[in-house]
Amino acid sequence: MTHPSGDFLELQAALAGEYSLQRELGRGGMGIVYLARDVQLDRDVAIKVLPPSLASIPASRERFLHEARTAAGLSHPHIVPIHRVGEAGRFVFFVMSYVEGETLGERLRTRGPLAPAEAMRVLREVAWALAYAHGRGIVHRDVKPDNILLEAGTGRALVTDFGIAHGGANEGAATDSGKIMGTVNFMSPEQAAGDPVDGRSDIYALGVVGYLAVSGRLPFEAANLPALLDRHAIAASPSVSAAAPGLPPALAAVIDRCLDRDPDGRFPDGEAMAAALAPTSDARPALPPTLRAWLGARNPLLVPYMGWSAGFAALTVGNTVAWLTGNPGAGPHDVALLLAVTSSPLVPIVGFHLNQARRQFRAGHTLADLRSALAVERRERAETEAVAREDDELLAHRVLRLATIGSATWLAVTFGLIVQGTIHENQVGIGWFLAPLLSTMVLGAASNALDVQFIPDRLRQWWQTGIRDRLWNSRAGEWLARRLGAPERSRAVGAGVFRATEAALGVAASELFAALPEAYRQQLSDLPATVAALEARAAEARAEIELVAALAPSGSGSADVLAARRSAAAARLAESVAALEGIRLDLLRLHAGAGDLAPLTTLIDAARVLGEHASRLADAEREVDAALLPPAPDRAIRP
Repeated sequence: MTHPSGDFLELQAALAGEYSLQRELGRGGMGIVYLARDVQLDRDVAIKVLPPSLASIPASRERFLHEARTAAGLSHPHIVPIHRVGEAGRFVFFVMSYVEGETLGERLRTRGPLAPAEAMRVLREVAWALAYAHGRGIVHRDVKPDNILLEAGTGRALVTDFGIAHGGANEGAATDSGKIMGTVNFMSPEQAAGDPVDGRSDIYALGVVGYLAVSGRLPFEAANLPALLDRHAIAASPSVSAAAPGLPPALAAVIDRCLDRDPDGRFPDGEAMAAALAPTSDARPALPPTLRAWLGARNPLLVPYMGWSAGFAALTVGNTVAWLTGNPGAGPHDVALLLAVTSSPLVPIVGFHLNQARRQFRAGHTLADLRSALAVERRERAETEAVAREDDELLAHRVLRLATIGSATWLAVTFGLIVQGTIHENQVGIGWFLAPLLSTMVLGAASNALDVQFIPDRLRQWWQTGIRDRLWNSRAGEWLARRLGAPERSRAVGAGVFRATEAALGVAASELFAALPEAYRQQLSDLPATVAALEARAAEARAEIELVAALAPSGSGSADVLAARRSAAAARLAESVAALEGIRLDLLRLHAGAGDLAPLTTLIDAARVLGEHASRLADAEREVDAALLPPAPDRAIRP
């Protein structure tokens, strides 16, 4: 066990009653960061302290206070907030929010490059933060992976360490723009040359971060510091595609543009960069192979188990009927025993699913990944059924269904009469037994061939959901996932890439809502339903876009009508995604310390209106389609 240092004990004595120091989180050239507990507000915080040896030097003290004042003036969901600046005894310190997680640098050093989708998200969130700071005249000047925090659970990126930031209302000599300050590997050419810098210098540094995040390498490397500074100042950076083959062209283009030696060739600001990194709203990423294999895994003994359960279920029904009719050969104990034997296959079936999930957890997937994969499977199944299902059922199908149900009822009544002993083969001919059996088999086979549905939609959906889906979407599943070692954050290659934009935003919003204090959750009780409705509307719009794309090559319908349908669906998708993004950002602001719920309640009301508008628009589109689209060949004649 590490014994606390003298400075630790002295600082704790100076802050006694306000903060309870727990442990050291890290240290750098300008301070030591401790994890502490805010005694009055009962929350974890991080305290950055300037050591007494540096606090006695005016320049170091001023630089440290400059960082605190600069960061304290910034309030943004992707910037670590500063709560207090103070002095205690020989110490100068400031208190900031504690972000549980790791730095981007630690993430890259321990698990290698990021998946492209994750890299795009992190770069986009940092670009937003920088745009906010630049809008207030502040240039960070030290954008690097170790100054980007990744929050556990949400994956949110937050910028920290404004120790050498330039500009703002509190600018002073500690950040003289004529000095070469920063981390050499991430310096822009103008910063490396000691020239004045603006926000585009941070854009360059973020480009270097992106280059490293997707390739695991830096764009410039040299044997010594002067050579490295020289390369940054005069050499053109290589294209990231050469270091990371297979990188999506859009992401590669963004990083390459950030690394342009000429500031005018880069993005003019962080907002423009973030816009270039925005995911294509109508693109649906595919499931990674590991999760696709998990969804496709089938218990090899499932059929024998089902046969076992079906056989003993029949015996259970028979014994139940005999018990209820007073047959002395059956009783409640027999029925209970048969029920236990009937349900016993559930144990190995659930065990199979637990083992399959444990493999996914070991591969680095989270419970959220599994739930998202199950949601993708449900959506794909629903869309497939929607395409295959007739809008209007044929009369012949309705007659066939009624005939099949009638025949099955005849068979069930005959079986019941046999069980009760009301009829016997010695009293009636064999035809009494064969007729309902054969007619049910023939009619059932015809119904199956023509895809006639007997089971109500809700009951069929419940059956198709299966044990696995219900297990991992339950509280029991959460408890089991923790026992099986499910990680809190995805570590698998490509983790989270498969999620459509609305699904990723919905998951993030749900997790942020669940982490709010109880009082906030009560006031925003409509939020989960609103998020779910927006996700559903976005998924419907995405399915519409894909359906139109499938109809276009086949010539099914007027090109103008199809183009109008696709445009309207794309607009609905963009509106739903924008609403979800707004909800996520406002939830992030609540977590960052903003106490105003008005923006969120306004968004909830707007989302409700959006849903009503989308429903009316969808109804109108269906009416237009019915009037303009030619009927399909198999639907040309209707009864």
